[in-house]
Amino acid sequence: MESIDERIRKALTSEDRQFLDQLDIKSSLYGDVIATFRGHMRWLNVLGWVFGFVLFAVALYCGWQFFAQSELRSMLAWGAGAMLCALGLGLIKLYFFMEIQKNTIIREIKRVELQVASLTAALRDGKPGAISNR
Repeated sequence: MESIDERIRKALTSEDRQFLDQLDIKSSLYGDVIATFRGHMRWLNVLGWVFGFVLFAVALYCGWQFFAQSELRSMLAWGAGAMLCALGLGLIKLYFFMEIQKNTIIREIKRVELQVASLTAALRDGKPGAISNR
């Protein structure tokens, strides 16, 4: 028995099939990160990466100064600085993971839209076997 996915693939044109195969390719984490720099918000993503590196460097410096201090008050100040930088870095990383997830969801929605459009065109053209799923 033929599944609905196989029937949809048969109803696709060769261009649509190539596009769908391109969407089906599982991308790596590196590919997903690079894809965040291709959208219309790429300037914000670049700015986030720059702030991420700056916060990491400042957190390391604050951590180093924390261990170099002898007074409790200055240790608390440097420790608070290191924790705030680490918190900011964590928030930036959370933003990027949400961007990666958004791009993945958009890719899947495009895939489903293509399949629905192709199935609609096949039903409109009256191709045999495009509608019967029993």
